[in-house]
Amino acid sequence: MKHFRLIFLALLFPLGAQAEDHFGTWAEIGIEKVLPHNWSVGIESELRSEERTRWSVGANLGYKPIKYLKLGASYNFLYRYRPDNQREHYKDDIVSDDNWNGYNLREAYWSPRHRLSVEATGTVKLWKWLRISLRERYQYTHRMQSTATDWKYRYSKIYNGNGDLEGYELRDGYPESEVDTISTEDNHILRSRLKLAVDKKGWNLGPFVSVEFHNNLGDGMNLEKIRSAIGCEYKINKRHELSLSYILTANIYDEDDHTRLHERMHAVSMGYNFKF
Repeated sequence: MKHFRLIFLALLFPLGAQAEDHFGTWAEIGIEKVLPHNWSVGIESELRSEERTRWSVGANLGYKPIKYLKLGASYNFLYRYRPDNQREHYKDDIVSDDNWNGYNLREAYWSPRHRLSVEATGTVKLWKWLRISLRERYQYTHRMQSTATDWKYRYSKIYNGNGDLEGYELRDGYPESEVDTISTEDNHILRSRLKLAVDKKGWNLGPFVSVEFHNNLGDGMNLEKIRSAIGCEYKINKRHELSLSYILTANIYDEDDHTRLHERMHAVSMGYNFKF
């Protein structure tokens, strides 16, 4: 049991103390319609406000062929803004009157994406109160073509008779700007999630913990992130449900820049679901 607790803590607080930490909030709302013969359809929308802002809207379809297995498929449109996409470059060591210092800037930009997912969730219930589920989800994301604005500034330094810097002179015709095209890209991810939840008859509260691994299928199952969560769901009645959780995401690999990362994203997630 001691070893199990150590493993769980390692998953809940990945990357260790040297990781860079960021904080944010997530809010989501969903509507689900139960259909005959164990089918269901729904729509959902989510806003993630953190260092990287993301808004999404989508639709989903579910089917339970047997009691302990649920199949699903979904489509989502995502619109994401990453301030860390902004790039700055200075050249500030020129002293000759015939040359100019420079400053280049690429502005951060919004990135639209289409996402398709299919999944299977197996569930078992132990001791009449503990629900254990394992979900395997294949996720395909198509990053659409977008544009970014590049700015160029060229200037020289102005000194007084004592050699002290008085200001700067911007070269004629500057700043210059041009629009650069960001190419499309496809991403294939396998998301494996283990979730433990309290599901006791007569209880409206459902505490849970979960851990999920994101592996890049297009890059030899490269582990890109680990997402852990702890929270609680509250059933107001048969139709209305609220949720509140703390989510910790260890970003290990950047899917856009294809570079190794060492950061943690902390988020408080709030949700509402209407079922009829």
